[in-house]
Amino acid sequence: MTRPSVIVIGSGFGGLAAAVRQLAKGYQVTVLEKLASPGGRARSFQQDGFVFDAGPTVVTAPQLFEELWALAGASLGDSVQLKAVEPLYAVRFHDGDTFHFCSDEDQMEDQIRRLAPEDLEGYRDYINLSRDIFDVGFKRLSDVPFDSFGSMAKIAPKMIRLKSYHTVYGLIKKYIKNEKLRQVLSFHTLLVGGNPFTTTSIYCLISYLEQKWGVKFPMGGVGALVNGLVELIKQQGGEVRFNAEVSEIVVQDGRATGVRLKSGETLSADVVIANADPAWTYRHLIPEAARQHWTNRRIEKANYSMSCVVWYFGTKRQYPDVHQHTILLGPRYRELLDDIFHRKVLAEDFSLYLHRSTAGDPSLAPKGCDTFYVLAPVPNLAADVDWTRQAEPYRDAIEQYLGQTVLPDLSTEICTSHVITPLDFRDNLLSFQGAAFGMTPLFRQSAYFRPHNKSEDVENLFFVGAGTHPGAGIPGVLSSAKVVDRQLPIAPYFVQRNGNAALPTDDSHLSLEADLQRCKAILKKGSKSFAAAALLMPRRLRSPAAAVYAFCRVADDAVDLAEVPGDAVAALTDKLDRIYRGCPDDHPAERAFCDVVHRFGIPRPVPQALIDGFHWDATNRQYQTLADLEAYCVRVASTVGVMITLLMGRKEPEVLARACDLGLAMQLTNICRDVGEDAAMGRLYLPRSWLTEAGIDAEQFLRAPRFDDTLAGVVQRLLETADDYYQRADVGISHLPRDCRLGIYSARLIYAAIGSQIKQNKYDSVSKRAYTSKGQKAGLILRAQNARFWRPRPNDAPPAPAARFLVDAAAD
Repeated sequence: MTRPSVIVIGSGFGGLAAAVRQLAKGYQVTVLEKLASPGGRARSFQQDGFVFDAGPTVVTAPQLFEELWALAGASLGDSVQLKAVEPLYAVRFHDGDTFHFCSDEDQMEDQIRRLAPEDLEGYRDYINLSRDIFDVGFKRLSDVPFDSFGSMAKIAPKMIRLKSYHTVYGLIKKYIKNEKLRQVLSFHTLLVGGNPFTTTSIYCLISYLEQKWGVKFPMGGVGALVNGLVELIKQQGGEVRFNAEVSEIVVQDGRATGVRLKSGETLSADVVIANADPAWTYRHLIPEAARQHWTNRRIEKANYSMSCVVWYFGTKRQYPDVHQHTILLGPRYRELLDDIFHRKVLAEDFSLYLHRSTAGDPSLAPKGCDTFYVLAPVPNLAADVDWTRQAEPYRDAIEQYLGQTVLPDLSTEICTSHVITPLDFRDNLLSFQGAAFGMTPLFRQSAYFRPHNKSEDVENLFFVGAGTHPGAGIPGVLSSAKVVDRQLPIAPYFVQRNGNAALPTDDSHLSLEADLQRCKAILKKGSKSFAAAALLMPRRLRSPAAAVYAFCRVADDAVDLAEVPGDAVAALTDKLDRIYRGCPDDHPAERAFCDVVHRFGIPRPVPQALIDGFHWDATNRQYQTLADLEAYCVRVASTVGVMITLLMGRKEPEVLARACDLGLAMQLTNICRDVGEDAAMGRLYLPRSWLTEAGIDAEQFLRAPRFDDTLAGVVQRLLETADDYYQRADVGISHLPRDCRLGIYSARLIYAAIGSQIKQNKYDSVSKRAYTSKGQKAGLILRAQNARFWRPRPNDAPPAPAARFLVDAAAD
C-alpha cells in the first residue's frame, strides 16, 4: 500500500505528539524543524557545562506522555524518569511572606490556615468548583474538536452552570477574601499566557488539575521528554529534519499539498500539520488569496498574549533553600498586569517565575553549581519597547532584585548567562507580535473562537500547539494532537484527491463508510443483540459502536471456531498490535475498529482483556469462586461497556466503574439463563464453590444436567448478585450524555427482565430458557425514555475489585 504522507511543521510538544499519533495510524511522517535542535519553545540547550530547559518546566498530566509511548509500543518509564515536585510552587510576596502551594490537601489547608484562616471554607468550596470545571473543561472537552458553532453551543449550558462567564480572578474573588490568597490561586493563568483579570474562568481548572496529578520533573530536564519523543518517531519509521525552515505551505485548489523550504526545496504531502503559531502561519506561510476566514485584518486585530524576558544563568555555588519552582510576586498585581496586557508599557517593577532545575536533577549543572532560569512577563511587540537597548538593563534589574531577595550575592556568583526577549519569540520561534503563548485565552478567543485545529481556510491543513484549541501549557498542546487525531482517519482510509483522480494507492477502493456497512452486516447476521444495541445509540455514535461490536463478534468467532484456541488468541494479539500501529489486516471490522481506537483513544489493555476473556472461554477455564467468575465477566462484557463509554466521551473512573458494573450484571444474567445450554457444551460458569456448598457435584452435573431446588438456590444467589450490580450501574447511567442514556438503559432493562423471567421460571434454566418478547422489549424501551431526564446521582462507590485494572487502564 502506498502510505499517505504527513508533514509536521515544528518540533514542539504538539508537533512531536502529532507525529507519534499519525505514525501509529499508518502515515508516513516527516517533522521539519527550523532550529538546529528539537523542541521549539520546549527545546533545551547547553552552555558552559550547564543544561537549560528553554521553555516549559512544569509537567502535569503525565498520562498524556504515557499514551504516546504506548502508541509506539513502548513505555515512558523506559525512556524518561519523572520525579514528583513538592511543594508545587513556593510563592514569595513582596513583603517577604511566603506560601507553599501543595498537592497534598492537608498541607495546602495548613498553608491557608496560616495565611488566611478566614478563607478555609471558601477555599474548599472553590476547589470543589475547580474540580467540576476540570471534569468538563479538561476531561471532556480538551480533546474534542470545536470546528462548528454548534459544537460550542452544545456546551454553553454546562459552561454557564460552571460560571465560565466570570474571569479567573473574578471567580476566585467570590470565594476568597484575602488578597494574597487570591493571587496564589490566580497566578497560574500567566503560565499559559492569560491575564487572570480577563481570562475565562474555565482556566480555574488548573487549580484542581495540579492538585490531582501534581507537578513532575523529568530527570535530565524537560529536554529529555523532547528527545524521547524524537527517538519514538525514528523508531516508528518517521523522520525529523533540522535547519529546515518552511517558507510557504503549498496550496492548490484550496488544499495543502506540501511545503516549500527557505532553501528552495519543495516537499509534497497529503496532510500538513502546523505546530507553529497559527497567526504567523496564516499571515506568512499562506497567500492571502487562499484565506477567507483568517484574513490579514482579522489576524492583526486579534488579542495576543504577553511575551517574556527569560534569563538563563548558572551559579558557582548552590542555593539549597530555593525551591524548584518559585513565584516572586512584585509590589503590584493587577496594576502590573494592566501595564503588560493593556497599557503595553515596560514597568520598572516585575513579578517573576524562578526555576532552579538542579533542585530536581543536580546533573544539569557542574558539581557544586546551580542551574536557573527566571521568567518575567512583559508586553508583546505591540508595545513601544526597543529590546536591543532595554534587554540588558532589564536583566540587570532582575539580577539585583534576586540578589536582594532569594539569591544573596548573586552578582558575584554568576558564571554563565543568556537572555531572550520578545524579539527572540518573533524571530526564532516565529510567534506573531512576539507573543509567547499565541492569542490570549479570552472567552472570545477560546474553543470555537480560537484558530481551529482543522483549518477553516485550507483543506488538509491542521494545527497543533499553544495557539489552537485547547490552548497553551503542556497538557493543552499534547491534547491538541489528540484533537487532530480525531479529525484524521487511519491511513488506509485516507485517499487524497486531485480533481477527479485519486493519488496512487493500492487501497483507493477502501472507505470507512463501506467498511461500516460491512460491520453492520456482520452484526445483523451473527449478533442481533449487538446490532440492536448499535441502533439504540444516538446517530453520532451508531457507526463507531457498530465497529466496536463487529470487532468483538469477529474476535469471539475467531477463538470459538479455531482448532487450536491458543493459536487464535496469539493471532488476535498480533492483529491488535497492527491495529494500534495503524496497519490493520484486510478485514472491514479490523479497519473500522482501528479507526475507532485512534479517534476515541481506546487504550490497548481494554480490547486485550476482551481477547483474554475469549481465551478463557476456549480453554474451558474453571471458576471456583464468585471473584474468579467476576474476573471472567469483566473481560468478556465489561470491556465492551468501557469501550462504548469512551465513545461517549466519558473517561471519569467513577463512570467507567459503573459501566463495568453493568457489564458484570448482564454477563451474570447470561450465565444464569444459559446454565443448561452451557452444560450441554461441557461448560460450567456457576461458581464451583457455591455448587459444592449446595451439595452439587460439578462434574456429575456436566455429565447429566438436571434441575432441582439446590441448583435453583445457586442460580438465585447469582441473580441477586447481578441485581446488586444493576442497581450500582443505574447511578452511572445518570452521568452519561442524555442522548446516550436510552440505549444503555434499554439494554439494562431488557437484560434485567431476562433475570425476572428466570425468577418466574423458579430459577430453572436447564429445562427452560428465559427470554423477552418483542412486545416486552418495546415496552421496556419506552420505559427507558425516562432516563433522559435523570439528574446525575452521587457516584462514589469504588470499582468492583475484578474491574479495577480495567478502570485504571481506561480512565484519565
